[in-house]
Amino acid sequence: MGIRVSLISRVIFLSAIAGSAIAAEPAKELNLYSARHYQTDEALYSDFTKKTGIKINRIEADDNGILERIKSEGDKSQADVILLVDAARLWRAQTQNLFAPIKSKYLEQRIPANLRAASETAGIPWFGYSPRARGMVYNKASVKRSDVDTYEKLAS
Repeated sequence: MGIRVSLISRVIFLSAIAGSAIAAEPAKELNLYSARHYQTDEALYSDFTKKTGIKINRIEADDNGILERIKSEGDKSQADVILLVDAARLWRAQTQNLFAPIKSKYLEQRIPANLRAASETAGIPWFGYSPRARGMVYNKASVKRSDVDTYEKLAS
């Protein structure tokens, strides 16, 4: 089982899809399975449709719901692009062979190696675009910074 899906950035999403539409017969619709639920995405999708004429059909659920849907659809999945919000889900989906690797010089040039899966013979199974920043808050009066400057130290 392997469908052509990848996690790509909002900006790269627009450019990559628009660029591929120029190279081949333009698609009239794009099936997006998304676990993202942000209002800013509405403007992105609307602008993309205005720019390209390509309608975006969205299927929205949480990460687990998206992955379960892809599993149940198997090779008949209609997903063109999948957006997940958790790297652990990407890894799990990759180990379950839910992603078909893709070869894209466009994405490879724009997304650093540390934000994508390792390259396989057939291509790269997924591309990420935004690492999450997490701040640590501590009481300076009772905790030294050096005691909480890594996740490992927080866990011990």
